[in-house]
Amino acid sequence: MSKTVGDILLGVLDDLGEAELKKFRRKLCDRKQEPKVRKGIVEKADPVDLVDILTRTFTEDGAVNVAIEVLAAINCEDVAKELTEFKKSQGSCVSSGDRMASATGPKKMNKDKHFVDHHRTALINRVSQLDPILDRLLDWDIITPNTYSDVKANRTTQNRMRELYDGPLKACGPKGKDIFLDILMELEPFLISDLKGE
Repeated sequence: MSKTVGDILLGVLDDLGEAELKKFRRKLCDRKQEPKVRKGIVEKADPVDLVDILTRTFTEDGAVNVAIEVLAAINCEDVAKELTEFKKSQGSCVSSGDRMASATGPKKMNKDKHFVDHHRTALINRVSQLDPILDRLLDWDIITPNTYSDVKANRTTQNRMRELYDGPLKACGPKGKDIFLDILMELEPFLISDLKGE
């Protein structure tokens, strides 16, 4: 049986020493490109957790690219080269257990757009846990009490989501969208997994 992306990433991260693993976690959080990984999610993550975070955040193909980038940034060129060779051996797609993750099609995310912007329509139509999401956004100060009331005043979940997108999510910037995505991953895990193509 051929090795999956998860297997390869786990092998690479397992081979890093504790100091290198710490640098890897820090550099992963320092990346400027979207989507970003929050420090609180990775600071105590072991290699197994890191692989899960990488593949959930960036998809399997993207996880390999990000791992190569971060490894090169922390001067682990040999390990980065190993991953690059694996990627080349897989062609434009990487093995994902029983399926192949295509590099084209509707699941491919525009690199200039945040995940929540890229999947705006799907999230508007499919989010079901909106009240607890609003509560958490209020706790994080992404929305104000007035905005909370305005969003709740809409009759349908879809209109509430549109109001959320047209106001606070447009204004909050990448950090606010990262928090929104973290909340969605917690409260709507199956929806987010589906949108990421897992």
